[in-house]
Amino acid sequence: MKKIGVLVVDDDPLLRKLVTEQLSRSGFDASSAASGEEALASLQATDYDVVLMDIRMNGMSGLDTLRGIRKLEDAPEVIMLTADTSLGTGLEAMRLGAYDYLTKPSTLDEMEAVIRKADEKRRLVRQNASLRAAVRPAHTDDAAGALVFGSEAMRGLVQIAEQAARLDSTVVVTGESGTGKDVLANFIHTRSSRGAEAMIRVNCGALPEQLFESEFFGHEKGAFTGATVLKRGLIEAADGSTLFLDEIGELPQPTQVKLLHFLESGRFRRVGSTRDRSADVRVIAATNRRLAEDVKQGRFRADLFYRLNVISLHVPPLRERREDVPVLAEHFLALYRERFNRPALALSDDALRRLREYDFPGNIRELRNALERAAALSTSDTLEADQLSGITSRGSADRGDAQTQTRDSQEAGAPPLTLDEIERQHILRVLEETGGNRERAAAVLGISSRTLYRKLREYGEGVDVNDER
Repeated sequence: MKKIGVLVVDDDPLLRKLVTEQLSRSGFDASSAASGEEALASLQATDYDVVLMDIRMNGMSGLDTLRGIRKLEDAPEVIMLTADTSLGTGLEAMRLGAYDYLTKPSTLDEMEAVIRKADEKRRLVRQNASLRAAVRPAHTDDAAGALVFGSEAMRGLVQIAEQAARLDSTVVVTGESGTGKDVLANFIHTRSSRGAEAMIRVNCGALPEQLFESEFFGHEKGAFTGATVLKRGLIEAADGSTLFLDEIGELPQPTQVKLLHFLESGRFRRVGSTRDRSADVRVIAATNRRLAEDVKQGRFRADLFYRLNVISLHVPPLRERREDVPVLAEHFLALYRERFNRPALALSDDALRRLREYDFPGNIRELRNALERAAALSTSDTLEADQLSGITSRGSADRGDAQTQTRDSQEAGAPPLTLDEIERQHILRVLEETGGNRERAAAVLGISSRTLYRKLREYGEGVDVNDER
């Protein structure tokens, strides 16, 4: 965890050295300044959490320095030290914005306790401001995002995820779209020591390259045209918590460099700032791409890949864990029984059998959407197989086409279809079913528009480069 940064300001060299060394031995990241002027210069260059400052100093007094500190953007909390045992000086300091004051001589325990409380206040204020400013997805049903499974494959994966939750290392979650990578990430976060804080989520594929630095690291007022107010970024919003980077493989290379620097140092600068800041953030990344292959092709930085890939978890597609289908189906039906006020809602044996046989190219997302559509449109509490025709007939046709093509390929001596070719057929079919509407097709597929445009360009489907903007 990040150490609390403390700046000790006192013109007495002996006392300054003693307090700084004591705080350092107690686990603080302590530095010192010999005057108010030196303190303000240090605060312009470095982000401190708490300032411990003497009121009476030669040159600029402690109270004058306090006034200067309070004018800084994102100012640290200030604790004043005074030899005056009367209340007047301490109360004047608090009126000017000090968090608290201590009378000399103060014990190390007293200083440590007040510093920790001051840091907690600053962290909560910064986090609340950052959360209001952060780009966050719409609220989703917690029950819908529960980790539900019945297969041995998922049981083994969850056991590893529970071990990962006890650590603070970066995690990469891989798997096809719709397999529930975000659900597994949330599972790890909630069981970690950071679980009491909100996990900050960002879809890297939906973040324009020119806005990445500002959204991630924030910007100072006046940093560029349109920056009329200070903006705290996603990194600050996730301080003390977890940052979930979905579709990490979509990050442009220039932004990969900046992310790598933060992961290695824990420090960053807002756009337009000259002051380094630090944040204690755990990163969980997810992707449906083969990052190792992207590294070989030069599309993803090798150093960032190795920095992220400390713990790697792969979520298998639903077709490889069919035991999960009835468990998931019952879980979603329980949601729709409550949502639609239909307590008797259930699947017929034939409907469940057909769901078990379907390959689910869209994985769990496709299963949930199919059940929700059937439950919403059905006039009967028992959902029959033909009411799932939107999924099962297409699945049957897909299997028939695949079998026919495989048989034809074998008869012709050609190899069977690759996973990439099956993916291509599925994407083009969804695009056709949505009338060529790429935004809608991307939503159905559970990928970003940028990912869809890239896929179509790879397939030679004539995507205009301006469409990606």
